[in-house]
Amino acid sequence: MNINNSNNNFGEPPPPYSFNNSPLSSSPLGPPTLNNSNGINNNNTNANNNNNNNNKQFESMMNLKSQNSFQNIKEVKLFNNNIEREMYENLAELYSIIKVTEHLEKAYIRDDVSPKDYTTACSKLIAQFKSSQTLLKDQVANVGQFMKDYDLNCKAAFDRLVIKGFPSTLEHNTNESSTDSAMAKNVAEAVQLFITTMDSIRLKLVSVDGIYPLLSDLMESLNRNQWLGPTFEGKEKIKNWISILNQMKATDELDDDQSRQLLFDLDNSYNIFYKAIKS
Repeated sequence: MNINNSNNNFGEPPPPYSFNNSPLSSSPLGPPTLNNSNGINNNNTNANNNNNNNNKQFESMMNLKSQNSFQNIKEVKLFNNNIEREMYENLAELYSIIKVTEHLEKAYIRDDVSPKDYTTACSKLIAQFKSSQTLLKDQVANVGQFMKDYDLNCKAAFDRLVIKGFPSTLEHNTNESSTDSAMAKNVAEAVQLFITTMDSIRLKLVSVDGIYPLLSDLMESLNRNQWLGPTFEGKEKIKNWISILNQMKATDELDDDQSRQLLFDLDNSYNIFYKAIKS
């Protein structure tokens, strides 16, 4: 037995040895830090990079799918030629006239527009409506059905454009001027319109688009004569004829019986008006 190795007689482990005479490095206790994480942070970084890559791949797939979907959408044309295009434009104009008239009627009821501006705008819309009907006589035979098909809930516009055909100010006197000069002017204007309208009928100028404006102007002029009162017989007859003409097309003409009856009603109304002036 070697005496120099007496330290191992009792089976104890040999003392630790190190290479190059340098002590063994030890890891500090406690949670891992940036310097002693032993690869934990590197694993987290790799996981985040993988998630980012997956997100980018998913976005690329969705973009590609979206592009393919847009490529599969086919263009739908409303018209195939200029004739169909003009028809749809005319339908759009008729739709807009009805909507604008509905808003105008409600604005007048709320007193958001003056009677003068209302009368001018409404008369213009009624004339445009008649012209639109002429252009769409083959496509729109019934305005009420047209409004139903396109979900137009415009009762006030239908009453004004289709049933009555004249502004609300012609039904109710809204002129507040009562001076002698204004009264004389209104009387002279009414007399002139009576004569002009009757002369047009005598000359056989009895198309709807020719007679209708004259009767509307005459009705408006009579309405400015407040002294006549609301029960003046001539107003009711003229309003009735305006409503009749409004149901007809702009290119239609009054037949001989209608022309004769209209001339008779106008002549009778003029005589009543003239007698009222003298009294």
